[in-house]
Amino acid sequence: MSYIEKVPALSPTIAKIVALTSSDTSSAVDLVQAIKLDPALTAKVLNLINSSYFGMPQEVTSINRAIILLGMNTIKNLALSAEVLSSFNPSKGALFNVDKFWQHSLATAISSKLIAKRVIADPVKREEYFIAGLIHDIGKIFFIKHFPRDYLSMVKKIGSSDNLNHKEKLIFTMDHSEVGALIAEKWALPPELVTSIRMHHERTIKNETSFLPASVYISNLYCKTNGFGDEIGTMGARVLEDQDWNRLKLLKADEAEILSCLPEKVEEAKVFLQVRNK
Repeated sequence: MSYIEKVPALSPTIAKIVALTSSDTSSAVDLVQAIKLDPALTAKVLNLINSSYFGMPQEVTSINRAIILLGMNTIKNLALSAEVLSSFNPSKGALFNVDKFWQHSLATAISSKLIAKRVIADPVKREEYFIAGLIHDIGKIFFIKHFPRDYLSMVKKIGSSDNLNHKEKLIFTMDHSEVGALIAEKWALPPELVTSIRMHHERTIKNETSFLPASVYISNLYCKTNGFGDEIGTMGARVLEDQDWNRLKLLKADEAEILSCLPEKVEEAKVFLQVRNK
């Protein structure tokens, strides 16, 4: 808990952006002014917007134009993505495969948003699905940063029948889902997003009122069994069943139609991983 308390708050610019996009009285002009206070962040956001993932017909050179084309919530999540990817970027001497970790997180983000397109009518809400998938495993980075040898030694000893979260609780008293949720709460992220991080390994949730936790849960498992694992406790990941998809009022038979384009989308979104080094 003492380490969690020391986790840096979001930068003032990001905190301002999150607050503005959570307010009904904020305007696009307010958001533009906030982003422009940080030239480096502005450059990162524009870099992401002009990637093949968004497929803009012409280069977007201003945040004003970006907001018109994509909306305030998309811009907020791009800024938050850039912040998280840059801040939680271990050194090159890291004792685990950093690229694999973030590729899994990015694939989970894209998968979650693809699901959202099927189950959520409001395109503004769909953006929350992307950021929820991107940071669902942020607790693992926390463990690796503060307890690298103990944590990675534990991961290496996990067998196919072992449960990563159970092992984490035995050694650290909390698992990475709980830690990630506490960090998200510290960042004042929306409660629904915090819940999706806390519950992303739970197959069922009592009185479930949102599709977001189920979307991240399904995306996480799907990615682990379809070439986008993170090599951290991926042993024993099981294939999704109708019971899982039913949480979204969908069927296992819908899986291929919704997620068949995932490899292509991940390739287009690789620019997100490049943001870490800028």
